[in-house]
Amino acid sequence: MISSGSRHSERPLNVLLVDDDDLFLEYLTWELETLNCTAQCAMDAEQALTLLQDNVFDMVVTDWQMPGMDGIALVERIRALHGRDRFLHVVMTTARGDGHTIRHALNAGVDDFLFKPLDRIQLELAMASARRNVAIHYRLQRRNHHLAAANARTREAYRRVQADLDAAAALHRRLLPDQDSHGPLQVAWTYRPAQHISGDTIGLIPLRNGAHLFFLADVQGHGVPAALASFHIHHRLSQLAPDTPAALSQAISDLNREIEGQQSESYATLICGLLFPQSGEGWIICAGHLPPFIMHLDDVAPMVLEGAFPLGWFPDANFDPMPFQLPPGDRLILYSDGVTECCDAQGTMLEQSGLRVLLAAAKSYPIDQMVQQIDAALRTRHGPAGLEDDISLLALEISTNQMQGTA
Repeated sequence: MISSGSRHSERPLNVLLVDDDDLFLEYLTWELETLNCTAQCAMDAEQALTLLQDNVFDMVVTDWQMPGMDGIALVERIRALHGRDRFLHVVMTTARGDGHTIRHALNAGVDDFLFKPLDRIQLELAMASARRNVAIHYRLQRRNHHLAAANARTREAYRRVQADLDAAAALHRRLLPDQDSHGPLQVAWTYRPAQHISGDTIGLIPLRNGAHLFFLADVQGHGVPAALASFHIHHRLSQLAPDTPAALSQAISDLNREIEGQQSESYATLICGLLFPQSGEGWIICAGHLPPFIMHLDDVAPMVLEGAFPLGWFPDANFDPMPFQLPPGDRLILYSDGVTECCDAQGTMLEQSGLRVLLAAAKSYPIDQMVQQIDAALRTRHGPAGLEDDISLLALEISTNQMQGTA
């Protein structure tokens, strides 16, 4: 016989017995009590269904042949009512042991059989099997509960991270220049992160002496670390607000030492300068960045500059401003390498030559429409595959109309 020591260390199984023979019910109740079970009895299927509605059972033992609804119909009703949400081990008692009968019962939802007349060993085996199945069910139920709780915590953590990213992205976008005119200076830009937030930053800051500080920075990498670094660059340049060529050189040198002193592998390329809209006079520093384009009425050409190292490479690097002139009607185009490295479906990069072609084709448009044309061309180029790198482009123009009005 199966050892009773392990049986009675477990919680009792709650069993519903269904049979129209009260003597058989009394006998089976006694046997089950010796096997650490508690039993309730029903004399027919309707009474059994009522008890199932009002109580929680681990197991149902039902006779096949009963007046009214038979055992097969009862099992089908039980399975229909309980579905998969609640486990119930069903055993059928019968004197019929032919294969057709057994298959019929299994199809109805019976888990096991007890054949009359009952044998003690057979009963113990059936109860041991039922106990294992019930234990497995409750273990799975606990694990599912833990998984559901863990999943809920993960969803909440993801929601909070997403909310933080949304807030960071909104903050980053608020740093972008106002696209209305700044006196005679007109500005337009496009800014599209490869991920939720960008390692690029664009700035245009009016200064007290009438100049405008303009810059476009591209921090190595993507995502949160790059976005934090680009935010720092934007904040520091806004805070330093250099308004002379010497102050511009000093500000970039200070920023370079700050980034290099962080003892990380992060670095940034930067194009930064001063522009006086009233005179068209400007100074520019190119720190490891792609040279900007100058758009004349009849030509588009990259600006020839003496380059400097990216920010964060060497603490004592020099950053000397180069003078330039931007006559009214000409345009200065700054851009990140995400623009020139934008790939088509075949994996071919746009490159500087391709951007030059796009700019030349759109130079007759007003500055805002020109930038929209460039952005549309880039979207068509990369298609639904998305961006591999952040895209940023800043266009500046001194308006001829406003300059004439000022004069």
